[in-house]
Amino acid sequence: MLKELCYNGFEVIAMSTKVEQLIRELQHLSDDELKVLCKVILKQLAVPLQDPEQMYDDWNDPEVDASYGETW
Repeated sequence: MLKELCYNGFEVIAMSTKVEQLIRELQHLSDDELKVLCKVILKQLAVPLQDPEQMYDDWNDPEVDASYGETW
């Protein structure tokens, strides 16, 4: 999706507009609501990090492991 956004200017503008709209909506939340939202977002981001195989499709790839071994 990021590649598509990089090459498709219209989608970048649409995404930028959505982000700006979201920021405007966030400005109306109370401090407590923002704290709750932050916790929810952090929890959502942390889930893939708990299971690296879910996030990295090459986690158990011997070729990738060998490449990293040569790099380090």
